[in-house]
Amino acid sequence: MLTEHNPPGEYLNAQGEVAGVTAELIRILQQRLNEPGTMQLMPWGRALNIARSAENTALFETVRTAEREPWFKWVGPLKHYQISLYGLKERIGDAPELNALPRHYTACNYRNSATVDELKRLGFSEGENLILTSRSGDCLEMLLLGRADLTVVSEPSLPSFTANVERSGSQLVLVKYLTERKRYLAFSRDIADQRIARWQQALEQSYRDGTMRKLYQPVYAEAIIQRLEDFAAQQ
Repeated sequence: MLTEHNPPGEYLNAQGEVAGVTAELIRILQQRLNEPGTMQLMPWGRALNIARSAENTALFETVRTAEREPWFKWVGPLKHYQISLYGLKERIGDAPELNALPRHYTACNYRNSATVDELKRLGFSEGENLILTSRSGDCLEMLLLGRADLTVVSEPSLPSFTANVERSGSQLVLVKYLTERKRYLAFSRDIADQRIARWQQALEQSYRDGTMRKLYQPVYAEAIIQRLEDFAAQQ
């Protein structure tokens, strides 16, 4: 099991172990399925490359895109959420003109993110007005240090992101809604379809029996939890 630093879903605790609500949900599924395995946290680009080439491997939380579809076998969604572009009010004002964003501001996102293309479609280019980092959390630091003006924030990360910005004495401003995304457990292609089906069934059951809600409710918005419960109810 490979993952990246993406709190509150996944992070290293004080003991150097992978922790977080999504990591804990997956451990519960491992126990229910009698599927023991190790869990490692590393930069996303490295984890993605390993998962594409190694056997008996799963990568989470992986955004499912048309390009990535043939790379893995998919179990999920683990999350269903919105993504938007944000900036600091003192630098961009209340309602910056969207067409002028690439001319006046620098955006930050993490490399290999599925939303990099969204920024490029808005006119941002790496080496000019787009900074790509190795971890998603690095963009918050870039924003607060004044090295970037805009960054992409997902709905699950928004509460903690906003709190960090406000602690620094700044105010976060919504600039533009970008897209919706779903994140999955992405298993290597060698995993048997029967195992994939068992994982999918166990995940959906965790949505029906309250296991996911108990883990997610302290840190994620009700809308995120409800989307997953609605999905399981329709299956």
